[in-house]
Amino acid sequence: MTADQARNTVAILQKLPFYYRNFGVWWWHIKRQLKRFYDQAQLQHLGDYTDPECEQYYEGMTVAQLDDEAFQYQYDHTFASYNLNVCATPDGEVYVIHDQDAE
Repeated sequence: MTADQARNTVAILQKLPFYYRNFGVWWWHIKRQLKRFYDQAQLQHLGDYTDPECEQYYEGMTVAQLDDEAFQYQYDHTFASYNLNVCATPDGEVYVIHDQDAE
C-alpha cells in the first residue's frame, strides 16, 4: 500500500465508517497496512480487533498481491454491494464481516 492509497482509504473511512465492509475478507490486510501510516487516534478502525479465520486466504501471497486483491475487491463492490456486511470469500463461502473497532 502506498501512502496515497492509505490517505485515500482513510479519507473514505472517515467520511463513511462502514465502507471498510467493501473490502470483504481483504479488510484485515488493509487494516494492517493502514497501521503503517496511521493509528487509532486518527482512525477508530485501527484497533487490535481482527479475524484470524481470514488469514487462510492470505497464505502464499505477497503484500503487493494482497493489496491488489483488496483494492480490486473494493473496486468491484463499491457500487454493487455498498456497505453490506455479507460477502463471498475467494472460495465462494459466505462471510459476514464485522470489525468491532469500526462498528
